[in-house]
Amino acid sequence: MTQHLPPLTWATGLTSWQLSPWDVLVAVLAAVYLAGVARHRRHGRWPAWRTVAFLSGLAVFVLAVNSGIGVYSEALVWVHMVQHLMLIMAVPILLIAGRPLSLWVAAGGDSSQRRERFLRSRAVGMVTHPASSFVFYAAVLVITHLTVFAQARLQHPWLQHLEIALYLVSGYLLFLPLLGGEPTRWQHFPHALRVVVLMAGMLPDTLVGVVLMMAPQPFAPAYRLARPEWGPTLLADQHLAGAIMWFFGDATMAVLALITVRIWLRTSGPETGFGSWLESARRSALTHTATGTAPALDNADDVDADEQALADYNAMLARLHHSPGHSSPHRSEQENQP
Repeated sequence: MTQHLPPLTWATGLTSWQLSPWDVLVAVLAAVYLAGVARHRRHGRWPAWRTVAFLSGLAVFVLAVNSGIGVYSEALVWVHMVQHLMLIMAVPILLIAGRPLSLWVAAGGDSSQRRERFLRSRAVGMVTHPASSFVFYAAVLVITHLTVFAQARLQHPWLQHLEIALYLVSGYLLFLPLLGGEPTRWQHFPHALRVVVLMAGMLPDTLVGVVLMMAPQPFAPAYRLARPEWGPTLLADQHLAGAIMWFFGDATMAVLALITVRIWLRTSGPETGFGSWLESARRSALTHTATGTAPALDNADDVDADEQALADYNAMLARLHHSPGHSSPHRSEQENQP
């Protein structure tokens, strides 16, 4: 019973562990992934860091469910919120970084093409569509925190496992097209739209966090039955949980958006840069100011090397400088003198 849990400290948090039915799934996923890596090595090399990323995702899942976080999550709302963020963000991101779908295709042998066609099929594309994934993610957050589900979960243990599954699936589907790389229809989802979806992902995080922080009543009164005597009040606990969701949820989305922007700028060719657009405009103006030479200069390799074009360009700037609508500071001072 959670009422008899010792006070939460670093020592009790690190030494409190429990078994979970999810342990079987973790073991199966690890075994299947490692078997795929071993099979792929017969035909090519699989990056070791991707294996580390995938296994790290499974390890974070074990920490969220089996460690002190899982033990105290049923007694303290703020610990339960930490568990939520681990399940819906940290675990899916690490699993996707391990590229399990790419490994599944690469290790398929003769069935690799059939597997890839399946992942790129219309049905899978609809499930993994960034828009539908975002709606699903937002709905899961709102329903599990701000509705009667939060109360029912404490009264029906099977809903706790459903909640874990919802967090894993919704997080995985949301970040799958945003991180890219996996052989789906959204493998090359534009970076600009990835940033938009990530920034939009802050909305449900902020909504849930702020509502939990500002609510005058607990959303899950059943927590009172499981609260230890040494814990904070239920309402204060809920307010802290809301602050954790708001800050760390938004921070995760913001960091991913910044990383996406950096990758976008690094992978964009010079023809897409803003500086090249300015240079093109300058070169166009330079070529077309030369009297009678525009056609030849349009095909020139370097218009800056044409002396006539430069002279005409400087003459145009001089005319603009001395035009009636332009007045320099010195000219204005002279006109204002009596």
